[in-house]
Amino acid sequence: MAITVVRGTNLVEYHESTPLTSVGDNLEVHADTSEFCFAAVVTGGANFTLAFETEFNGGAGTWYEIDASKTINSDGEYIYFYTGKPVNRIRMRIKSISSGTPSVLAHIGLSYSS
Repeated sequence: MAITVVRGTNLVEYHESTPLTSVGDNLEVHADTSEFCFAAVVTGGANFTLAFETEFNGGAGTWYEIDASKTINSDGEYIYFYTGKPVNRIRMRIKSISSGTPSVLAHIGLSYSS
């Protein structure tokens, strides 16, 4: 999966992946911040659930939900902002698909205080 990373001068990083289309597909990034956002550009007319998760123990594979999973049932652009939640690694993952075949262009934005 290709990932684009851009770092701005105001200490903001932006990560983008190729489209997520199957259960378990995810965009995972190293974060070390407490201000971040998940954004998704959704096409394909599917009904599915996205999970926003964090992992604290250095790659041991134990992931915890940052927030309740988000059910998406129409095409569009979705964005979720979080602040005051310290994280080490974060990911957006297709948790389940109820119908259709989603195409999710995943984005993760990170903000760092100077």
